[in-house]
Amino acid sequence: MLTAKPPNEFSDAELAAFVELVVSEGEVTRHGLLGRVKAARGLVILYDGEILVGTAAIKNPELGYRADVFAKSKSLADDTAYAVELGYVVVASSHRGRGLSWSLVDAALPFTNGSAVFATTRSNNAAMQRILPARGFTANGSPYPSAEHPGQEIRLFLRGQAPDHRT
Repeated sequence: MLTAKPPNEFSDAELAAFVELVVSEGEVTRHGLLGRVKAARGLVILYDGEILVGTAAIKNPELGYRADVFAKSKSLADDTAYAVELGYVVVASSHRGRGLSWSLVDAALPFTNGSAVFATTRSNNAAMQRILPARGFTANGSPYPSAEHPGQEIRLFLRGQAPDHRT
């Protein structure tokens, strides 16, 4: 069952399960994650029976984080024009290869309310490398080394405002 709604409409147990899946699948560290999840515009959760198998969010990223992502990627786009971020798109390893990420992204994007949105993905995430362009995102800037995943690069994608074509 797929559910999409603002964070304050989820129970504490659902929010904790969201955090656990994101952390257990190695997407980000736990430090401060619950607070960032609670501050999102919208969350998407996907259950297979009683088991949480997918998450996504439209996040309200901190200004310093957003500026850092755009700087590291050497993007010439104005980071302040991208107020929200698509993130925490995670499918449990036991459920990958079933196209679930498409449903998670499609359920999350309405929470942008028409705002320009950015997303980042690792170079080894083939699914997101296909999904983002198919949903109107354009790669922008240059890939940069992942601090959390050595040997991987992070790629910035933008949607909703024409990227600067000097990149």
